[in-house]
Amino acid sequence: MTAKPKQHSSSIRLTVPFLKRATSFLIIFVILSGIIGPRIISHGLVGRDGFQIYGGSGKALLFGVMAFLLLVYRKGELPKLIRWHPKLIIWLALSGLSLAAAWTGVNHLITGNSTISWVLLSQAGIVGSVLLAAGGTIGPRNLRVIARIYKKEILFTLVLAILFYAFLYAVYGLWRVLATIVLHSVSWLLGVIGIHSTILQPRTLILSKFGIEIAQYCSGIESIALFTALYALIGVLDWRRFNHSKFLWFFLPALAMLFIFNILRVFILILGGYYINPQIAFSLFHTYAGMILFILYSIIFWGLGYKWMLRES
Repeated sequence: MTAKPKQHSSSIRLTVPFLKRATSFLIIFVILSGIIGPRIISHGLVGRDGFQIYGGSGKALLFGVMAFLLLVYRKGELPKLIRWHPKLIIWLALSGLSLAAAWTGVNHLITGNSTISWVLLSQAGIVGSVLLAAGGTIGPRNLRVIARIYKKEILFTLVLAILFYAFLYAVYGLWRVLATIVLHSVSWLLGVIGIHSTILQPRTLILSKFGIEIAQYCSGIESIALFTALYALIGVLDWRRFNHSKFLWFFLPALAMLFIFNILRVFILILGGYYINPQIAFSLFHTYAGMILFILYSIIFWGLGYKWMLRES
């Protein structure tokens, strides 16, 4: 009777350090994306020079890492990791330098200097910053150990990430409907607090100080797709543990609440632009603020709702 709890406790002690480091990587990944992403999007580079792949692939990477963490946590078995060493700060510094190189390349592309060398520098800098951040947070030796121990889980995660990428682009067409709802909702909220706004079709909101377009990055479609995929994955993994009626019926209200939070996100950003600086609205609108919202919402939702959805027995 006592052997299993001891084994479980030991496995959890080994798993938690890895989860902490993986979470640190996710945070740095979001920060890196939030720095370079807005510059690429706001200057219209998304549709050229290969940058169009990052929108969906970044979300697929986020989903893949979260799926992998779920599999690792459920397995509860991980060899003892080498402790994080201050020398790994060098990796993080190199990650920053790689991002700076990408920033330089993007600046040249913005000015119209679209030579292959600047394109390659931008692409290599973006990818390199993410890989170096993984080495700086988890550690290269630990990454090799994890790759050896979790071959099946990594392969399964890769398949899930590819499927999510396809799912994301299959539902992308819904962004126009969602963006229209966000547009009218935000316009109404502004009217409630006494700020006059005018809707210019199809999806532009005009205020006295600036105008801003409610596009796919404001629609919440990516967060909705991420939440749906994660909800489905957890449902498959823990189907036998859940009260099926609670799990199925709770999905739509949870999704609606996520969408409401996205409307509030857009509303708050517009207020920041209106009362502080219009540049806030233009820059932060195109960041990965939606990704941060999704992560925070998921942590709160599963932290509060998971036990409620379990079978009473």
